[in-house]
Amino acid sequence: MASRQLVTHSPNALKHYRQQMSLSVDLLAKKTSIKAAKIEDAEANNRVFTIKQLNKIAEKLLVPVSYLTFDSVIHRDLPEVVDFRNKIEEVSEGDEEQQYQFNKVVQEAYIDRDNLLGIYESLNDVPNNFSLELSGCNAKQDANLITEFLQLKDESLLESNSDYYKSWRTIVEKNDVLVLEKSNPHLSSEGMALYYEKLPIIVILTTGQPPARRLFTLIHELVHLGLKQSVLDGSLINSSYDEEIYCNKVAGYVLVPESVVQKCYSHSATLTENVLNIRKITKASRQAVAIQLKQLDLIQQNELEDYLNSLRVEISGNFGVKKRYSTYNHFGKVYLQQVFSAIWQEELTINTAMDLLRIPNRIEDLKYLEEKAFS
Repeated sequence: MASRQLVTHSPNALKHYRQQMSLSVDLLAKKTSIKAAKIEDAEANNRVFTIKQLNKIAEKLLVPVSYLTFDSVIHRDLPEVVDFRNKIEEVSEGDEEQQYQFNKVVQEAYIDRDNLLGIYESLNDVPNNFSLELSGCNAKQDANLITEFLQLKDESLLESNSDYYKSWRTIVEKNDVLVLEKSNPHLSSEGMALYYEKLPIIVILTTGQPPARRLFTLIHELVHLGLKQSVLDGSLINSSYDEEIYCNKVAGYVLVPESVVQKCYSHSATLTENVLNIRKITKASRQAVAIQLKQLDLIQQNELEDYLNSLRVEISGNFGVKKRYSTYNHFGKVYLQQVFSAIWQEELTINTAMDLLRIPNRIEDLKYLEEKAFS
């Protein structure tokens, strides 16, 4: 039997990108089904892997396979992220996997941002610097600053199946904030903010979080960006961190102003009735209204949790979402509009666009996304 053909790689690059992902040799071996001894050998010698094995490694390290063939390496400009998850468990063997999953989300968000910046450059366009600056000490005042920043008085919030969330998301995106959706059950998190002076990132972690609930997460993360914070959040409404409580207050005042609650709330009405009456004016999701009622001490924590659970049961069952739908939700309308503008101006090939959107060889999905982006 002929020996397998080995390819040349860079040991320096392999070690750099492995460490960039906080992956031990053992965990990389487990994820690629390549023996740890072989990976250790490959960080000293340059002809160890077959092309199939090198592709497996590149996939787990979130780099093109070509990056593993050059000694010069790419250093990604990643912000330092504070972890606000509510950790009560002891250190366990799963911590390394948690760190990898965390790095995976951050790195993928960075790649999506870098691709979008490249598209802007190809179109001779530049996103505006992020101009929202919050004080962090006056929730109502900071809520007003967000309202002005998003120009909400001039925006139309249309009701949709997403319970207004998609409309709010598009408004945030139009102000040169990159909003991404991603499912990652390993992180036990609802959202992440990655601050950059230009094109900062909000990641909505969607596992178990219905679209309407994501609206509160979206504005909560925008508050973090206004405070120039890069954070990984846990369960927002149960957090005991002062920073998280403050972001919740600001988000509540943005989505459901206290003046509206004072005008519409009735102590003789049920929670459901109060929520619906308030929504007619605020155009916020039911979840966001209920959370604000709790923050204003009009309902108890157990009432809030029961209400949110009832809504979760009501809208559950949306399994088997097709790839094209998840791609649209991940990137959002504004991102996709830029991609197709670059295609139309012949600054981006169709094949490159499909690779960028991670739908290779699915032209029918690309057509669907084009229609959705401009509908």
